[in-house]
Amino acid sequence: MAKDQNLEEVLIARNNDTGQVGAVTGLNEDGTPKMTDVKSAKLSDLVKFSKGQNPLEAFLSNFVRQCKNPTTFGFFRVPADRYETVGTVIGDFAKDPVANADMLKNNKVDLPQATQDNRQEAAQTTETPKQSPARSPQEEQQAQSNAQASAKETRHSAIDESRIDWANLKEKWGIDRDELEKSGDLREMLYNRKSRVVTVTPTFAGEKFPIDARLSFRTDADGNVKVVPHFIHREPKLDQKFEGYEFSKEDKAALRETGNLGKVVELTGKNGEKVPSYVSIDRYTNEIVSVPVKDVFVRDTVGQTKLTVAEVMQLKEGKALPPKEITDKNGKTYNVVLQVSADRKGVEFVPGAARKQEQAQSQSQAQSGTTNQQQSWLTKDGKIKPLSKWAKIPLTEQQQKDYAEGRVAELTNRLDDKGQPCTVYLWFNPEKQRPNTSLNDPRVKVAEESKIQKAVNNDGLTNEATSRVAEPLQKYQTAPKNEDQMRQQRKPKGPKM
Repeated sequence: MAKDQNLEEVLIARNNDTGQVGAVTGLNEDGTPKMTDVKSAKLSDLVKFSKGQNPLEAFLSNFVRQCKNPTTFGFFRVPADRYETVGTVIGDFAKDPVANADMLKNNKVDLPQATQDNRQEAAQTTETPKQSPARSPQEEQQAQSNAQASAKETRHSAIDESRIDWANLKEKWGIDRDELEKSGDLREMLYNRKSRVVTVTPTFAGEKFPIDARLSFRTDADGNVKVVPHFIHREPKLDQKFEGYEFSKEDKAALRETGNLGKVVELTGKNGEKVPSYVSIDRYTNEIVSVPVKDVFVRDTVGQTKLTVAEVMQLKEGKALPPKEITDKNGKTYNVVLQVSADRKGVEFVPGAARKQEQAQSQSQAQSGTTNQQQSWLTKDGKIKPLSKWAKIPLTEQQQKDYAEGRVAELTNRLDDKGQPCTVYLWFNPEKQRPNTSLNDPRVKVAEESKIQKAVNNDGLTNEATSRVAEPLQKYQTAPKNEDQMRQQRKPKGPKM
């Protein structure tokens, strides 16, 4: 319960026999809770409970005393002031309380234990060949969980393989059971999913033709299991209506980008009813596929990674989660994008989506980094940021002052590309918004003492005086230093000056 004594709460109930979930508006004559649709319920119509007045325990005690089988129902509390947001979430989770036990544990309401008189009254009004001994609420909850787990297992059980005519499939399609089992495709097909692309050899006019397709099983009205081939299409038919739904420009882009529509849409069923469904593209065959929302179970755990309530709800809406680090059952970690796939009939790792988002993010960061780097050469008020060193060599106070005041700083103890001392000029370029350096003084054409040195060492030029000098020229040098240098032979490195 909430710490605030005056905080009101409402109840959401679940009939574990029928699966009906609703917000509680009172009690029926037989003691069962009156329920209304969670999403459309008006808060004013719901029964509210205040902790200070302690009516919740009284309500539940009356329910236990009057209801013939109290364990048929489960109750979950929701703050009244947050019903519109939290109520729909709890109501959704309550549809499968076993799978969502962790999500519901803080909202679940434990029923008060019935008195001995109440148990005897219930025993007299319930016609059973043999009365079971009374169980504690914990035992009742465990029994309820076991029953729900059994029902869930039955609902998602595999196709009865004994109903498959393997001999007929071998003859008609060239499908070999042992090969499907060896590749792991048989298990996928028995659980109403598709195989990978396999080669089948159907017979037409007495002749066999090899065709690539994915396979799935379907059970007909008589209980017989048939194989359904899903042949490869050149491209998905997105310009045509799909089960009564017309894809928008945004829908087509989403399907081509991720393979999933990214939202829940209403499709037209065989009887004309509207069915909330997920839509995806089979990435192997380009076939457009769908699955009703009610047939997809979104777990709150992927591998060993727990999902938040918000993440589970986002997946149930068909949306993709941002790249998330997932640890599988073997302890391996992956950075993936999760989304419901109609093709997989469950949550999948969207192929390549995480990598694409990371690349886009890196490009954005790189562009932002470039801008930040340009701005980092200026102070917040737009002035030139002072430098204490350049190219890892400290600047003198005069050089720092010249640069910060927008003048040319003359750096005399630098080295050229050949490792020889030279003069370098440093100044702030207002057009590029960053420092500039050059062997040329921007105030004049070229420093005289470095003119020949720059041309020979940096620009690869030569003249008659320097064409026979193999060593790099030094500062102020315009000709060979001595006879030894003159005698050294070398070919000119480039065009003459």
